[in-house]
Amino acid sequence: MNILMISTDYPPVPGGISAHVYELSKALVTAGNKVSLITRKRKNEPVGSAAGDIDIYTVPLSLSTLIYGLQIRKFVRKMLPRIQPDIIHIHGMLPLEWYNITHIPLAYTNHTSGYLKRIRKGGLRRMTMLKRHLRRPDLFLAPSKELLIVPFDIPGRKLFIPNGVDGSKFLFNEEKRLQIRRQLGIDEEEIVAIITRRLVDKNGVIYLARATGLLQNKEIRFIIIGDGPERRPVEAEFKKHCGKRAIFLGNKSHEEIIAYYSAADFSVLPSLMEATSISGLEAMAAGLPLVGTKVGGIPELIRNGINGYLCNPQDPSDLAEKIDLLLNEDFPAYGKNSRKAVEKNFDWSIIARKTYDAYTTIVNNDDFVKT
Repeated sequence: MNILMISTDYPPVPGGISAHVYELSKALVTAGNKVSLITRKRKNEPVGSAAGDIDIYTVPLSLSTLIYGLQIRKFVRKMLPRIQPDIIHIHGMLPLEWYNITHIPLAYTNHTSGYLKRIRKGGLRRMTMLKRHLRRPDLFLAPSKELLIVPFDIPGRKLFIPNGVDGSKFLFNEEKRLQIRRQLGIDEEEIVAIITRRLVDKNGVIYLARATGLLQNKEIRFIIIGDGPERRPVEAEFKKHCGKRAIFLGNKSHEEIIAYYSAADFSVLPSLMEATSISGLEAMAAGLPLVGTKVGGIPELIRNGINGYLCNPQDPSDLAEKIDLLLNEDFPAYGKNSRKAVEKNFDWSIIARKTYDAYTTIVNNDDFVKT
């Protein structure tokens, strides 16, 4: 199948959408499909290039975000004779605005918590705009069941397909574990939690910081990778309860983060809104148990008493209780269960197969090659 992906987020831009589009595209190519990508042009990038057998075309976006969708539409129409896709797959709301290509089947993945915030705010103008946008896709996909909720009828078929992870990248590395622990001044026997999150309100890291003051296990070390507008209050709260046991490393590239999972013993997802968290899946692939909130797609990842524990969002007391509970169990065995769950349900080859099968409901093509 000849697939055209459209997303304003793509590596090296960080974030879940960027990782999703890249990994899904790569897995679809491995399975025998042709994938092209139209994305936003960043500084010094060429208009056309290729990466891993994915043809990449970049469009410069200028002026106001209000007309970004119009500029993307114009560029897509220009490129259609060259690409000749069987299906177009849009990621994120921005490229959906102004979209009016009706002769090619359209899939849309609803990725972000910003959508949920719009729904909760409501309002005639906001809902009218959403209705206009969401009547366009023939297939409406989402990486959490929460993101499938649409408070009005839409013509497209709705389907939950989780995020995925490339398990081959996240194999435990004892050498890296010792190396990173030495660099950070962490003893071999100390228990380490890793948090790889943008420090924004929806990721709830401030509630984890508060929970550290309620833990029975007072010697846990914390590695926090990520940055954002909440860094100052989050860091202050961690330092208040943990002192030097909390280590803030700021932003790191996706490839840099991989080794740090080997240095950790478990991971925490204190989110207030979340799809099937890519950072959670990465931790699972590295063989780590999880403690996470009962929101969005996180319950798809965590099985209580199997590979971790679920807790209430915005509840430092419950979060601390569940971390203590995990550490009083055989948590290395929980980590092995995390890895098994990834191999069975969340490898990108599996997600690509599900996505392709969804495509075939709107495109009459069934030449998917199994790997």
